[in-house]
Amino acid sequence: MDLSQYEDDVAALLHEYQQNAQPHSAEPSLLIFNQAEQQSTYVDFKRGMILLESQNKAQLKQAIVQVLLTQIDPTVIDAKTAADFGLINSKQKPFFWGQIRDTDGQPIEYQWRASRYADYLVSQSLRQNSRYQVAIKMVSNHTQIAGDKYINFARQSAQKFSVKTDLIMAIMETESSFNPLARSRSNALGLMQIKANTAGRDYFSLIKGYKHTPSSTYLYDPQKNIEVAAGYLHLLSSRYLKGIHDPQKREYAVISSYNGGTGNLFKSLHPGGSRKQALARINKMTISEFYWFLTHRHIRQESRNYLKKVTKRRPKYL
Repeated sequence: MDLSQYEDDVAALLHEYQQNAQPHSAEPSLLIFNQAEQQSTYVDFKRGMILLESQNKAQLKQAIVQVLLTQIDPTVIDAKTAADFGLINSKQKPFFWGQIRDTDGQPIEYQWRASRYADYLVSQSLRQNSRYQVAIKMVSNHTQIAGDKYINFARQSAQKFSVKTDLIMAIMETESSFNPLARSRSNALGLMQIKANTAGRDYFSLIKGYKHTPSSTYLYDPQKNIEVAAGYLHLLSSRYLKGIHDPQKREYAVISSYNGGTGNLFKSLHPGGSRKQALARINKMTISEFYWFLTHRHIRQESRNYLKKVTKRRPKYL
């Protein structure tokens, strides 16, 4: 694909989408809807951009209106195949309300405004490989607007499991960029990227008191997903990492382990992965020494960066 005619940020995203042609190969912040052979929609929650492709301008306009007015409802969408968007409900604000504004700088809620803005976007569309393409850029504070949808769920779960709300929100942003239908290559699901057969199973076994592996439908429900994640954070702190005396160091260990697992944490601290030896070493470190260790010496590069990202994002949610 010749990307020279596109703005740099749009070209970069189109290149990324070419590399992630299948929904399951994409990053959790990227949602790919293959609505039909003639039409595709890509939503990048992290960068705040929506790209649409269609074979003709009439279909393109219809797709744009659908995006602008849709309710992305995990209880309606087939999240495994991302076959289509949710319902359009005139009694509720659209999913992207406030995150997208029209040429007048107004949020889009009604059909007439969506149709008018779609006409404008279609007039700006480009043709590439027999398809018309258009990029919709979200507002600069789209992440904050998206996070506001889930803050009350985070507060409820934080209170229930004695976990800090800002920690839940920072992890949510880091994991999915507030994409409720996020699905990773390793099959972690939803806002908090829960793996059903590990964190999900632990939650039901150790907190609910019975063995159960939650379904994808269960984990795609935002409120349930956040509750399971908060419960798992509580388990990490109170059970798996209980031997860390200092609460700040234990919190750092919890964040790192949410991403990389306690096993990799212990292996980073002791060649044989001994829990006892790893905990003893942690307790001998100062808080700053332990943070440095996790961000420089953890055996997983992703976990090193993960702690930095979550820590940096937490102040936004205080």
